[in-house]
Amino acid sequence: MYADSALSLIVPLCVIALVFITRRVVLSLFVGIVIAGFMIGFHTQSGFTESLVYSLRYIFEKIVDVFYNMDDNADGLRIEVSNLYVFGFLFILGIITQVISHSGGISAFVKWARNRVKTARGSEFLAFIAGIVIFIDDYFNALTVGQLSKSLNDANKSSRERLAYIIDSTSAPICILMPISSWGAYILGVMATLDGKQDFFTLLSSIWGNYYAWFALLAVFLTIAWQINLPTMQRNVNVGVKDFLDTKQKASSNIALLIVPIVALILFVGFLILYSGYMASNSLNIIDMLANTETSFSLFWGGLFALIISVIISWKHLDTQSFLPIFKIGVASMIPACLILVFAWSIGPVIKGDLQTGIYLANVAKEFLEANSLNAHVAIPLVAFLISGFIAFCTGTSWGTFAIMLPIGLSISSVNSVEFSLVMSAVLSGAVYGDHASPISDTTILSATGAGCSVQSHFVTQLPYVSISAFVAFIGFGIASLLDSLIIGYIVGILLMVAIFWWLKGKYNQRLNIA
Repeated sequence: MYADSALSLIVPLCVIALVFITRRVVLSLFVGIVIAGFMIGFHTQSGFTESLVYSLRYIFEKIVDVFYNMDDNADGLRIEVSNLYVFGFLFILGIITQVISHSGGISAFVKWARNRVKTARGSEFLAFIAGIVIFIDDYFNALTVGQLSKSLNDANKSSRERLAYIIDSTSAPICILMPISSWGAYILGVMATLDGKQDFFTLLSSIWGNYYAWFALLAVFLTIAWQINLPTMQRNVNVGVKDFLDTKQKASSNIALLIVPIVALILFVGFLILYSGYMASNSLNIIDMLANTETSFSLFWGGLFALIISVIISWKHLDTQSFLPIFKIGVASMIPACLILVFAWSIGPVIKGDLQTGIYLANVAKEFLEANSLNAHVAIPLVAFLISGFIAFCTGTSWGTFAIMLPIGLSISSVNSVEFSLVMSAVLSGAVYGDHASPISDTTILSATGAGCSVQSHFVTQLPYVSISAFVAFIGFGIASLLDSLIIGYIVGILLMVAIFWWLKGKYNQRLNIA
């Protein structure tokens, strides 16, 4: 509808501006849906009354579509089971957290860990390592690492915003660098539609040129090692954290009451991810299984099994009067994240499908490259990185950006005799950066949820760090394409990253003011 018009940018830019101005993500997303509804209603209908009625119905339907919608191929309503599974998993995770807290498992873990991990740096490195180990899926990574790490982070005076940054900037980069993950399987699925470019080795070759993912991980490492707190990180400390003091005041019992539920969660979800993929593909090939897995199904049922085990082992440590508070507080703690997800999932299809923002930006990039007599070998990877980043930033989805930009990147690189693997790396890098930088990204929302902080505070505190990584990645792509050497791009990029963060260490190596 707006694929050929800059008007397609109005909604995402308004939402992003409102997040900065109002500091209210839900309100900003809702206003974006309303603006889109009126844009589409008054564009497609004739007459004021008809346009107004259509716009209001459109707004209502887009929000309701998160839960169920009309299926053109069947009678009646089609329930969005996968979305309901994610909501259910979030509620289960909130309840598990309260069970562990009320049983004394969190206090026991903190007491045990403080004898071994006594600094903020140590607890943050624990989260970083856990994020690298749990690479099979970014949703699973973000929520599980948060549950494992936040109590220790609290005890060692590290903010939830720092934890959210560590989680977010570890989960997506490590997932995209590991071909044996849900991300790798999805990318292979997109590549299967590209003539002659669907093989596993093409994906492997793109990994070595994925500058942003590698530099994002390096940025997290340096930020932890040198305890760099940029001004936004200093101004936003534990925003929206309600259980910060409560979890420290619970009487300790046994560390197994925390470890066993987390391990059970990892094992059950990991098993179900592979099992659901096997049932759908009828293949024992791990790539086939991951390509056909049902992540939301696996999260919900794996989480439910872990909750059952958590209640069983904690039973003798729980007061019968605590069951209702456990349920109420656990569910209530996840309602803000679910509400944000509802509006994020509502506006995503609007921006991507109805307004066609991604297609407009991709077409602009293609026309720019074809119309300008630039050195294609140098320009194409750089433009692919920038446009992919902007599409993901505006739409809040890196996976959607992959689907839009990989076919375009292949066609442009083929026409101009440019190595596709480098263009592919640029697309993947830009999409992950845009996803990190976007306040409407589901991974941004879930990373904040896992860490237990405000989505808005996570967004503004992470943005400077990831933007530094993106800037250095852009330089790396320019050098690699100009000199036809990934290694030189890495050498220059790593030196530049270390130099920038060393300078930031001297300027912003300050402890956070945490009571």
